Amino acid sequence: MAKSKIGPFALESPLAPPKAAGQMFRGVHVEQKKLAALRVFPTPLGMTPESRQAFVNQLEEMKLLRHPGIVRCYGGGFDQRKAFLAYELIDGQSLDKILERRGRLPWEQTLEYAQKIGEALRYAQEEFQWSHGRLQPSKLLIADDVQPKIADWRRDQVSVMLSSPPTVEQLQMSAPEVLAGQAPTEKSDMYSLGAIMFTMMAGHPPYQASDATSLLKMIESGQVPSVAAEVLDCPVWLNAIVQQLLSKSPVQRPFSLLAFLSALREAERRQSEGVGVLQHAAAGFSALDMNLDRSEAEKVLGIKHKTERAQREGSFWESPWVLLSGLILAASVVTWFLLPLSEENLKQRAEKLLNSQQWVDWNEARDSYLQPLIERFPNGKYHEWADEKLLWVNAREAQRRLERDIRLGRKDQWSPAQIQLGYAKSF
Repeated sequence: MAKSKIGPFALESPLAPPKAAGQMFRGVHVEQKKLAALRVFPTPLGMTPESRQAFVNQLEEMKLLRHPGIVRCYGGGFDQRKAFLAYELIDGQSLDKILERRGRLPWEQTLEYAQKIGEALRYAQEEFQWSHGRLQPSKLLIADDVQPKIADWRRDQVSVMLSSPPTVEQLQMSAPEVLAGQAPTEKSDMYSLGAIMFTMMAGHPPYQASDATSLLKMIESGQVPSVAAEVLDCPVWLNAIVQQLLSKSPVQRPFSLLAFLSALREAERRQSEGVGVLQHAAAGFSALDMNLDRSEAEKVLGIKHKTERAQREGSFWESPWVLLSGLILAASVVTWFLLPLSEENLKQRAEKLLNSQQWVDWNEARDSYLQPLIERFPNGKYHEWADEKLLWVNAREAQRRLERDIRLGRKDQWSPAQIQLGYAKSF
């Protein structure tokens, strides 16, 4: 590494290979002894005093973004021919790396992540009228396997200095209007979030092609894909929300991020009450407005009223024989896919994750399979095995958190038990 220090930071090790927009390093503030993630990049040729000042001013704006779902920016500056940005160092992995390893995520986890990402986007939009514009799995860092954090927020001058040709991933997650040259908006961020939700559940982006030209054509005019066609346990209401987010026209997407989050909460609540899947399958209703007052639902979602003709056409699906047939079919499908896992299946899935070398997989094995196995089968043949593995996972999680706190200088926040464990570890 040619340079071991930049600004007030000492560079420790690369966090990623070099890219057109610079390289990420793990670093430590020399005086404050605090760790940070540093993006180091060349200063553009011909920068004027005014453009340098604009860069500094926008750094101050970036520092104001403070939300649990946003990677915090500490600032930045210039050092000879280099410039740098300092960010919060996240103890976790990017979403694209997690998907590379695991293939896809359960719809429940997708929903949890989407809600938290949506809240972060809403905060930036409502507090600062700030759209991200580059939302994609590689820009989402998952902290402690529970909290997604959006990285790489940019203002105008910062964006200019970090500009680089769009990657395939960026194209796949970008709204049609952004690809056509329009500025990013709240609506385009919602499209990107829909593409990310599709990718989390299906294991691949909504649109794939062998070349950029074909890909752009699919995004601009191709049929909006259905994630439920590939992920059979995806609730129909969640599929409907993702499809609306992926609408070609911004006006067909949810009215706002608040509307999107309200729709998620309302649909999830209706689902928990046993309403939604059967009614949707039987009557063809949109998951976002069934069992809701129509005017209320359309107000929340920003959807225009249906025409009288469209309402008449819906009467066919509401005829008794169609409803009965749909209920029988849907009940069979839902029963098949929503049956709880057997004791044997819980053990097999836990074993697969425990054989991994990643702590995030161990924690998933604990939360999704070991604890349910112990709770549902207290006298089962694998109860003792599950207890032993649960202790193993918890011990390694405690050790991992201890090592993380030592790296980040958080020993002053330790509980008495952590102090004892840290003391024992020192021998």
